[in-house]
Amino acid sequence: MGFCLGVANIIPGVSGGTFLLVFGIYERVFSILNQINKSFVIKCLELVRSCFRQPVQGIKNVYTFSRETGFFFLFKLAAGTAVAIFALSSLMKYLLLHHFCVTYSLFFGLILVSIIIPVKMLKRFDIRAVLCLLAGIGITVWVSAMVNPYDKIKMKSDHLARVFQVQAISAAGQGGAVPESGKMVSTVQGYSSGDYLYIALCGALAISATVLPGVSGSLVLILMGAYFDVISAISELKFFHLETFIFLGIFGLGVLFGGLLFARLVSFVLFRYYNATMGFLGGLMVGSLYALWPFKQIMFMAQQYVKQAGEVICIENVAVQTNINVLPTQDDPVIAAFVFFILGCILMMLFVRKEAVV
Repeated sequence: MGFCLGVANIIPGVSGGTFLLVFGIYERVFSILNQINKSFVIKCLELVRSCFRQPVQGIKNVYTFSRETGFFFLFKLAAGTAVAIFALSSLMKYLLLHHFCVTYSLFFGLILVSIIIPVKMLKRFDIRAVLCLLAGIGITVWVSAMVNPYDKIKMKSDHLARVFQVQAISAAGQGGAVPESGKMVSTVQGYSSGDYLYIALCGALAISATVLPGVSGSLVLILMGAYFDVISAISELKFFHLETFIFLGIFGLGVLFGGLLFARLVSFVLFRYYNATMGFLGGLMVGSLYALWPFKQIMFMAQQYVKQAGEVICIENVAVQTNINVLPTQDDPVIAAFVFFILGCILMMLFVRKEAVV
């Protein structure tokens, strides 16, 4: 189940929350998380101290406690999820870099059909649900229009370029070789403090979406312009660079605190405002189709400085997709995009039918 949940979390359009419903563990997961309070934290600290005083007995006590509270089950679920995300991150990074159009076409098909999920969960289609639906559409389109991937890529490239130039001047002053285009320079800090704060916020919002049926955490990361950064960092874990671990660690903290806070909030909101919430979730998904339109206006960067495996390299004449939607041209892989769009629709239809049966 954990591996399936990881697959759902890395692919936009497939909701982790819906997978929890399909497997019949949605309420179980929430009941486990809702146990976390002050007394629970105190008990955990006592167990940790007992592990230092009497390691063998302390570990047994931790195991027994985790089994009784259900957190051992939650740990296995999280472990399977992590394995799936790690296994698929490199593939997803490759697809976005080299097959952006067809990949987004698949995502588009997945999301289009998955709108059925929150719509089916509506108890009634009243004026409040309609207003919340429109609000969800408006917010999503606004966020998609405001977050331009090109601007973010250029800002990061400019930051790395300054480091590149400083090291080139330093090398020339010391009689060393000046770094050339495409050549690596020494390890640098690729993330700013603002990047760390933003990725923590993205983690909190992504996990908040993940626990809701029909809404994908990966989709939230795409809307916030952080999806590629996260899967790139995950795919670079194999290089064992400290900066990558820090970046993902801060993202994980955002996920942790966002999950703990949102577990209670979602229970309250769904209980008090169920129909309006489902309408809003449907609106978020409808609006996300704007962001997932596979044909984007492309802008070229004469030089882009990127960080790979802890090193900075300069790449010339790079095509970068913006957030501006355009009609397909004769140079676009229209047929392939249509095929993958249909494939996405079929896959999600099978998933929705499975959920209906369960």
